[in-house]
This record gives sequence, C-alpha cells and structure tokens, in this order.
Amino acid sequence: MFFVAAGRINGVQLRNRLLEISYPSGVQFQPVDRAVNGPHLVKVITVMKRETEFTLAMLCTLLMVAMQPAQAQTFKVLHNFGGPGDGWAPFAGLVADDSGQLYGVTLYGAAGSSCLEGDCGTVFTLKSNADGTWTEALLYQFTGGSDQGQPVFPVAFDGRGDLYGTTQGYGGGLGTVFELTPNPTEPWNQRTLYTFTGGADGGNPFGIAVNGVGRLYGTTYRDRGNYQGLLFTLLEVSALRWSESVPHQFGSGDDGYDPSGILVLDADGNIYGTTYEGGLYGGGTVYKLTPTASGWNETILYSFQDDPDGAHPYAGVTFDAAGNLYGTTEQGGTGRVGTVFKLAPSPDGTWTESVLHSFAVDNDGYSPDAGLTLDRAGNLYGTTTAGGGEGGRGTVFKLTPSSGGPWVETILHAFLGPDGAIPYNLGRLVIDGDGNLYGTASSGGKYGVTGGVIFEVTP
Repeated sequence: MFFVAAGRINGVQLRNRLLEISYPSGVQFQPVDRAVNGPHLVKVITVMKRETEFTLAMLCTLLMVAMQPAQAQTFKVLHNFGGPGDGWAPFAGLVADDSGQLYGVTLYGAAGSSCLEGDCGTVFTLKSNADGTWTEALLYQFTGGSDQGQPVFPVAFDGRGDLYGTTQGYGGGLGTVFELTPNPTEPWNQRTLYTFTGGADGGNPFGIAVNGVGRLYGTTYRDRGNYQGLLFTLLEVSALRWSESVPHQFGSGDDGYDPSGILVLDADGNIYGTTYEGGLYGGGTVYKLTPTASGWNETILYSFQDDPDGAHPYAGVTFDAAGNLYGTTEQGGTGRVGTVFKLAPSPDGTWTESVLHSFAVDNDGYSPDAGLTLDRAGNLYGTTTAGGGEGGRGTVFKLTPSSGGPWVETILHAFLGPDGAIPYNLGRLVIDGDGNLYGTASSGGKYGVTGGVIFEVTP
C-alpha cells in the first residue's frame, strides 16, 4: 500500500487526512529507479502552505500491481505515468485538439537539469493509434531554470494551435506563464512569456484562459506577499515581449479571495470564476468581472454559506447554452463533503443558486476539485478526489436531470489504486463526439504513488 499525506501545493488543496491505497498481494513489482531519499522507499517533497512550509510525505512499499478487473461502466487506462523518462503526478485535467489528440501536464518527472532528482514536470500529448492503443510523447521537459517548472493546472490552446500554461515555480520561484509552439516532431518550442515576482504582479498562478484575439487571462494565489490573489492579463506587445496588467485584486470587504479554478469568458468579454475563500459568509464566491472604459467591475453572483448550498468552490464554473452556470464545491452541503450547484440568471441581473447534488461519505464520492462537463443531452460529468465505496479513492460521476424532480447521480467508476487514484483532474473532463470521457488520476496505476494515469470512461 502507499500513503499520500495532506497539504496544499500552492493553490492545490490536498485532502486533510491520509489517503491509503492498498494493492493485492502476489503481484509483480515494476522497478523504477528514481534515486529517491533511500532505496525506493520514501520521497519527501517540501511545498508552501500559506506562510509556512508544509511537508508532503509520500511513502510506498515495493509492491506494484496489475490492473483491477473492469467495473460496471466501460473503463480503460490509456496511459500509466511514472515509467523511465516519463512524467508523473498529473494533477491537471486534459484538453483536446480538433483531431481528438489529448494534451496535459505532470507536476513531476522527466529529466530536468536543475530540479531535485529531475522532478521539474512535463507537458505531454497522447495520440490514438489505429489498433486502439494510445501513444504518449513529451512535448516539453521543464529544467528548473528560467522556465522554473512544476506545472499543476491545465494548458489552453489559442486559435493558431499554440499551447499556454503556468508553472508553480521550483526552488523559490513564484511561477511563470509559458507558450509551446508546435514543431513537425516533438519536442515543441518553449518560451517563457512572464515570470512572477510575488509583488504587485502576483505569484503562484492558477490556470490560463485565452480570448479570441490571443490575450491571456489568469489568477494568482499570491498578491503583494499576501494570499488574497489577483486577476492578471497578458498581452503580446512585440515578438519578444508580453505585458502584464492587473485588472482586479481580491479580498476587499465582502469580496472573495484565493481565486482558484479555471476562468470562463463569455461572448461579451466578461470573465467568470470562483474564489475558494471569502464572500459574505466565508465559504467562497462565484464572481463576474465586466470590462468597462474605466476598468473592470466585479459582481459577486453568489456567496456560499456551507449548509445546504456548499462551501469552497475550487474548480471554476461551466456555462450551458441557456447561460446557466454549473460548478462544484469541495466542502459543505447536507453531507458536508461537497456539492454540485447551478446558478440561473434572472432578467433583473440577480442569480439564483440551486443544489443539484450533495455528496455523501458512504458509497458516494466526495470532495470534488474538478469542474463539470456537459453533454448534448444536458447531463453533467465530473470527478471526486475521494470516496466511491469501501477502499474507494475517488470517482467519475454523472448527474442526469429529471423533469421537475431531483437530478440523479450515477457512479461511472470508482478508483481503487491499481486503476488510478485521487483524480483531482483540475479543469474538467474532456468529452468526444461519441460521448467518451477522458481525464487523469494524480497517482496510482502501474507505478503507484509516483505514477498516475490517463483514463477513458464510456458512460
């Protein structure tokens, strides 16, 4: 078995308890020499949590495993992270290009030259083959130099096919925004567009959103040395320089703070997002930022109260075609372990919240950190980082609307460890034209705690 301790990697909220993943006996160990602190037994990673250092201890035994039998839904592991020369710990979810090729990042792994034990992280792609298998290729391996490394949040495409993302920073760095430009063959060309200082420009950025003209938007965890957070934009002013501006600083009065999650832009250029903390009741907010001639105006669409509406939304929100917003809270609700919520706009400009599902600890999943994905029929899909029955280490779930009644939850897959574990899947699940879902689990799989998987679920 292996254990993952609690904590927070800058903005990444880890569970406030130990998570234990058990493996069956009598299986073959897959040896991978990571030169970790001791003979493949213990790896200690020091990360920041607010003003103090927090130690994330990951311990594993020398037993690794084959896959568990398939569950009721069709579930496949497309790739096991953690092999020689590969990345590991894919906290972020995936994005897809027009051909269905998948892209993502790993927090650790590959052959960085300056990072402790080479764990600077990677950007990868996964492409399907004619025989039904999938092949991974590394588009970039972070070095721990000016690129800093350790990406946590999803990458985003612009209209030209370039990828943009953020790093959390290695060795005291406060993070970067980077661009990857395609080459006919891997690796891609990497360019660091901006390096955060932790001052007025912020530090430790979350994910990136790209508008139709190539302007980048994001939020940061730090703000002038504090931990309130800010919204930043980046605009290319020349072939060699991008300029940052700060339209909004969070945390004043009844404003939210700790603006986690992925931003969403509407057709009018308004920005929607969530804060993990703050608001009228301290449980976080959903906000809207509107561009005007004199700057950006913020509107708090909803402040969470904990029970029964939920608390601490981490993932951002998702629009449907009617303009409703959907999201998750990591905590709160009637079960106190998270909710799925809907915000519906009214003609007078107000928004009404309704709880579509409150998670429970028993056989349900709980503590969702991922956003939601909509299919054509209006069903919602997401992941939880824990639960799914005895021994469960997170779930993939579906919520189906019913006429005039409550939404119905279906657990599509419950993770046990050998098939992946703790699917933070920061961002949201990818859905293809056939309704297949693709995502990541941050650990588990063939290589255990220093692993993780990419999975496919057919509902």
